[in-house]
Amino acid sequence: MMKTAAAGRDRRLRIKERPIYYFLPAFLVLGILAVYPLLNNLQLSLTAKKTGAFTLDNYQRLFKDKQFWNSMQVTLKWVLFTVSMELIMGFLTASLVNIRAPGVNAYRALMIIPWMTPVIAVCAVWKWMYNGDFGILSQTVNRLLGTDWKFLSSSSAALYWLGIVTTWKHSPFVMLMMLSGLQGISEDVYEAAKLDGCTGVRKLFSITLPLMFPVIRSLLLVNIISAMNQYTTVKTITGGGPARKTQLIQLYIYSKGIEANNFNYGAAASTAFLVTVLIFAVIYIKVTEKAEEEMY
Repeated sequence: MMKTAAAGRDRRLRIKERPIYYFLPAFLVLGILAVYPLLNNLQLSLTAKKTGAFTLDNYQRLFKDKQFWNSMQVTLKWVLFTVSMELIMGFLTASLVNIRAPGVNAYRALMIIPWMTPVIAVCAVWKWMYNGDFGILSQTVNRLLGTDWKFLSSSSAALYWLGIVTTWKHSPFVMLMMLSGLQGISEDVYEAAKLDGCTGVRKLFSITLPLMFPVIRSLLLVNIISAMNQYTTVKTITGGGPARKTQLIQLYIYSKGIEANNFNYGAAASTAFLVTVLIFAVIYIKVTEKAEEEMY
């Protein structure tokens, strides 16, 4: 009896020591919230709306749709503009708050207010400021420059004015990550570089940016994926207009799938976009990983 009881206790201890059991709740939640919707979405994309039979018509129609390719092109422009602006502004502000000066901690706290503000509130304020009739930003700029800019009515510039809103909202997050990278660089490295005559712009490109490459690499991937999945800002301020010049892929999926009550076609569009993002992420990770290995 004692041997049986001891064996039972040993077995229970071995079960408790297996790490896999601690991950089961997380796997369960992930399966319910991510895996099942993904598989269901794939199934919808491969079935006909009326009959429910297997078909590839949704994808054939999608790849022939000019609006789909226009949305992909607009999304590409959006990603290039917003991500580059966020990285530049984040690095500049991080360099600014990295100095040792009285009140710098309070300034850091003020800088993250845009990031903490709800996106709907941000969109409402910026939409009012951009208004061509009574917007404070529109009125001020046009009076100072003597112009008649219509910020959100311009088909060529509306996307970039929206990009400024997103940059203002997200650059504080980039600033925090950049600041952590800057503070991780030892002052001894800069002192040694100074003795070797490395100063100014050369110090930036030869020391600071290479040592911050792991941070920049992670930030770039996160920001690109975030920009690809942008919806709220554009939907709230312009709704995809004018003339679909700000219709990102997420707005296209929403309008064709949910608003048009064609979930099968919307599922095909979202699946195609998901595959695009996955291919990009895999290529990006492999290329940057190789670059980081060669750098260090």
